[in-house]
Amino acid sequence: MSEGRDLLAVAAGGAIGSLGRWSIGLLASGAVWATVLVNVSGALAMGLLVAWLANGVGHPLVRPFVSVGLLGGWTTYSTFALDIHGLGSGGLVGLLGYLGATLGLGLTAACVGLLVGERLWRGDATTDAAIAEEEL
Repeated sequence: MSEGRDLLAVAAGGAIGSLGRWSIGLLASGAVWATVLVNVSGALAMGLLVAWLANGVGHPLVRPFVSVGLLGGWTTYSTFALDIHGLGSGGLVGLLGYLGATLGLGLTAACVGLLVGERLWRGDATTDAAIAEEEL
């Protein structure tokens, strides 16, 4: 029974995250930098979520709904790969800027989310264990 609830939580979160990402793409008129925005904000949100979940708070369906569903639908490696391919024909500067922004800002955002989350929710060594969870 639990697997069915997890599946529904992932599906609901994925639908919301994907629609949100699609909406950002529409608002940005297809600009590749919209992908940077969703990936970096998703990394920040994941860092905050991991720190919050490390304290053992929240409903058991929060992790599958938010981390796998919502943030999985919100962030996108496939669009990132297509953006890189498209930018590659336009010159090296734009391509490297996009790669640097996505990777650098994404990693920084995830770390900031973890640090802020640990301070907000008084995280400890359990945060490291939460990061290793299969669902993330």
